[in-house]
Amino acid sequence: MNPRIILIILSYLLFNSPVQAQTPPDQVSLATVLSLTRESSPRLALERQKIAIAEAERRTAGAFPNPTLSYGRQRPGSGNPLFDGKRQQDVAVELPLLIAGQRGARVEAADRRIDATRARASASANELAAEAGAAHIALLAAQEKKTLLNTSLLELSRMRDIVAGRQVSGMASQYDLLRVDVELEAWRTRTAEADAEFVDRQGQLAALLGFPGWRPLAVGELKPLDVRINKNAAENPSLTAARREESAAQALTDVARRERFPALSLNAGRTWTSEPYGSANVLGLAVEVPILDTRAGAVDKARAEAHSAALRVQLTEAGVRADQNRYQALVERRSAALEQFRERMVGRLPALKQMAEDAYRLGRGSIIELLDATRTRYETQLGQLELIAGLMEAQLRLQASRGELVAP
Repeated sequence: MNPRIILIILSYLLFNSPVQAQTPPDQVSLATVLSLTRESSPRLALERQKIAIAEAERRTAGAFPNPTLSYGRQRPGSGNPLFDGKRQQDVAVELPLLIAGQRGARVEAADRRIDATRARASASANELAAEAGAAHIALLAAQEKKTLLNTSLLELSRMRDIVAGRQVSGMASQYDLLRVDVELEAWRTRTAEADAEFVDRQGQLAALLGFPGWRPLAVGELKPLDVRINKNAAENPSLTAARREESAAQALTDVARRERFPALSLNAGRTWTSEPYGSANVLGLAVEVPILDTRAGAVDKARAEAHSAALRVQLTEAGVRADQNRYQALVERRSAALEQFRERMVGRLPALKQMAEDAYRLGRGSIIELLDATRTRYETQLGQLELIAGLMEAQLRLQASRGELVAP
């Protein structure tokens, strides 16, 4: 094959082959998840294709109507001829005239549709960022829970060794060892459930971002987010999208009104005969007579859609304000609950552990009391994890309601 042809084929394959999706990293922080949501998510790539469709519709709206070219040839029949000559030929051009401003109205409506589509893509990105961020927090909490339960298993295994040694020396009963074994198996079951929950959280995050087969690990510290009121933050993207969609619907109402104007066309042509030769030029106008269809239904439909868009703005605005108030209250209450928990409980856990172990070694406490103290400590730590994760999710969704997760 000609080398030049081979080079052309390779160039075509290089520049026209679909771009491979970015491979997500194995370990992701919350900031990385939000970045993947904005830049690499196939879900948002699909949303952005709607912008390309709207831009194509804008080019269609800005196009002028095509002229119509017609040609005819006639021969005289029997009887009195309609013209002198053996044949007659006609050439005519018809050009539609948009004298009612239809093209300008269509272009304006298409421009507003582009703005609305971009705003809707931004709103989708904000919603997806909130869901993906919440999924990352849940994954991080599941990892911490799994680690904590594994630590509890190690401590219970160490405790079993102590009890087994005491049984050999006659300082502990068979019941004590059996009771530790039962507790150990119960915590093994909880650890297995935590491992299954961890795998489920991985799949949830992968499904939200659109990366099949991805099994990410969450990195970062499970601690409350730094949420501050940003006076320069944009409004909620969903509210912006609703308002721009209302503007686009109003523009379509103007298009429908202008489309009611009767269609007008300019006609120009030339007619000539042969044997003998004769010619004539033709110039005229053709106008539609709107008797059977006045296109009033299209105007009514556009007005109804504009009214529906206005109602959606009101509903969206009410929903956004309700979400902001709800998440703000949720953040305040969960922050207070976490603060009280830390003040009243966290500092006492080491002392509880030490007192229970010392009492058991000295024979002043039973194995039940020791296991109860151990269980209470880990249950308290698991409760703290749930409090922090719940607070982080509420803070994240408060940021999303304010439009602070994704730039417009």
